Amino acid sequence: MGLLAWLRRHDAGLLPSTETHLEPEIDPHEDLFDGLYLGQAVQGHLAWKKRLRDVVLEGRQDDVDVAQVASDEVCALGQWLHGHARQRYGHLPEFARLRKIHAEFHLTAGQLLLNSRNGQRPEAERMLRGTFNALSDQVQLELVRFYAAARPS
Repeated sequence: MGLLAWLRRHDAGLLPSTETHLEPEIDPHEDLFDGLYLGQAVQGHLAWKKRLRDVVLEGRQDDVDVAQVASDEVCALGQWLHGHARQRYGHLPEFARLRKIHAEFHLTAGQLLLNSRNGQRPEAERMLRGTFNALSDQVQLELVRFYAAARPS
C-alpha cells in the first residue's frame, strides 16, 4: 500500500488495531520527495525510538549528546525542514504542523534521555511509553499528510 492509500485508510479509521504504531510502507515511486528520501526519514525516527527504548528500558549506556538529540536540525528530516523545504513549502499549514511536531519530538527525546541519565528511570519510562511514542507516531503521520498536500499533482 502506498503512502497516500495508507493515509486515507488511517484517517478513515480503517487500519487494523494492530497498526496503532505507524510504519507505512513507502512505495519506491513515492520515496524521493523533493530531495528527501521519505523512507530514510521514517526509518531514522524509528531507529531513534528503538535506541532510546534500549537506553531507558534496558539501561544501556549511550554516549549520544543530549543537545544533539534535542535539536530538530540535526537529523536528515530536520535539515530538510529547516532548509529546502522551508523555502519551498513554508507557506503550507501542513509544513508548519510537521515542523512543530518534529521539534516537539526532539525536545521530548532529549528530555527522556536526560531523565534516564539522571537516574529518573520511572519518569523516562513514562515518557517513552506515553508522550515520546505518541510524538514519534505523529511525526510520521504529519510527514505523510505534508507529502499529500505538497506533492506535485
